[in-house]
Formats: sequence, structure tokens, C-alpha cells
Amino acid sequence: MTMAEDIGGGGVPKRRACFSFAAYAKAVIDHLRASGVAIAGGLDDSEFLAIKTTYGFDFPPDLRSILREGLPIGSGFPNWRFASPQQLEILLRLPVSGLLHEVSRKDFWCTAWGSKPTGDETVAATRILERAPVLVPIYRQFYIPSVPSLAGNPVFYVRGGDVRCAGFDLADFFQRESGRFVPKGREHQGDGGAPPAPVWAAKEARRVEVWTELAAERETWGGPEKLRGLEGWLGEMGSRLRAGGWGEEEVREMLMMGSGGEGNRTVVRDRESLIWHVRLLSLALLRAGWSPEDVADSMECARPGDDGRK
Repeated sequence: MTMAEDIGGGGVPKRRACFSFAAYAKAVIDHLRASGVAIAGGLDDSEFLAIKTTYGFDFPPDLRSILREGLPIGSGFPNWRFASPQQLEILLRLPVSGLLHEVSRKDFWCTAWGSKPTGDETVAATRILERAPVLVPIYRQFYIPSVPSLAGNPVFYVRGGDVRCAGFDLADFFQRESGRFVPKGREHQGDGGAPPAPVWAAKEARRVEVWTELAAERETWGGPEKLRGLEGWLGEMGSRLRAGGWGEEEVREMLMMGSGGEGNRTVVRDRESLIWHVRLLSLALLRAGWSPEDVADSMECARPGDDGRK
């Protein structure tokens, strides 16, 4: 399959498509390097083949292009060159093993799987998850499916029974999570902005067997009463900012930053959108000159909803 077909084709000359794809991979690596992430030389064909032979999966083409350009080896990134096989096996098995652990504790069952079995739920869940494509770790709990072997697969956040779509594709993921890669102590310096989205970036998430249904389950979290509570948090955050000396116009601008609704207004649809909004607001305050301690104090009201991620 040609690179033009991988990214959608559409009559675009093959050479131009390949250049666009390679240029985006370079932009991603440059972005990570500027954010303070250690980058080693990219993987070569023999290393890709060794990984496929050892672990039984192929990198999807867009991730392969990025890893060929440069290998992120900073904290949270899988080191495909020097990590031990045991470490990489654990990373590859973690999404499924974490889900099965939650099922075994009776803390999770996906409604798309049908009614809970009367016998061992773990056995039934194992059979279902055997159909799920291998998730390739990108960064911490963020993964991309190895199947289908096409550019444009969605990125999933998987932590135990908490599964969500974290990006329609890699380009969307790096847009959304741009600030995540800035090491501690450098937040106030900024991350230089996310790599610009390429013209072939996905506009919606491709369906991936099993993982898409799990992510859809996550999107139903909370219900109307919880959503009202999340919106109430924004009101409390506004009061704290006003008490800290921010003007009404500044408070309104900060609490409406981001995307997800009309214009630039953020719509708090669920717990994850609140966490995302808090992260954006924290970065805005740090860039405005607040110290990390001041930001933490102002965000005190957010702690009950924190999910423990850094």
C-alpha cells in the first residue's frame, strides 16, 4: 500500500503525499524536542522488523513515520530500542490486563458486551478482548491500535476500566495533548504550541473493534446530575480567580478557553472534559506568571475530580 493510500489518496500526487507525511513526522519530533523530551535517532528498518518478529505487531504507518524520524526516550515514552523485552511486553499487555483486573473485581462490565454472564465474568471478558487489536503504547496510558494497518487510527487513553478516545488520529492527539509533554519545572516557559494539523488529519475517529465500544461506554459517564456538578466547579473556579485579582473579562476569557462548543466556549460534557479544561487553565495561569504553588492553591476545588494523572 502506498503512502498516498494510507493517508486517504484523493488523487493527491504520491510524492506530495509522502512529503507531507514525512514533514509532519519531523514537526512532531521537533515539537517534542522543543518541549524538553529526549529524542534519540530514529528506528531503522531492521529495528522495525525485530520489533515485529518479537512482539507480533506492525506499527501503523503514521506512528512508524514519526519513530523513523526520531525515537522519544523521555519519561513516559516506550523505549523501543533499549527497554527490556519484559518491560515492553508489560506495556503491550497492560491495557487488556488492566481491564480484566477491573472485571475480576466486579468493578467493570461494558454494556456493549451484553448481559453479565452468570459464571466467571473474567473468562467471558477475556474471550471478547481476544478480538481487540493490540494497542501500541505512545506515551504513558495513551495507545494507538496496530490494526487496521493504516494511517489515521484513533488514539485511546486506557487505564483499568477507564477507556476514552484521546484523539481522532495521531495529529489530533498531539493537538489535544500538546502541553502534556512539557517536563515539570518548565511549564511556565510554554511548549511552543502543538504541531500544525496536516491536511490529511482525521475529522472523526475510525471504528476499531472492541476499543471503540469501550470508549463509547466511557462517554456516558456521570449523567445529568454529575454534569451539573462539573459546571458548578467552573463557577467556583471563577470566584477563586476573581478573589485572586483577575478582572471579570479575564475570568470569562479563561473559563471559555479551548474547544468543544460554539465559538471558543468550552462545553463541560463529562469528567474528562473538565480535567482537560483544568489542564488548559493551569497552563494559562503559569504562562501569566503564577507560581506552581499559586496554581495548585487556586485549583484546590478541582482535587476531588482529579484522576491521579500528572
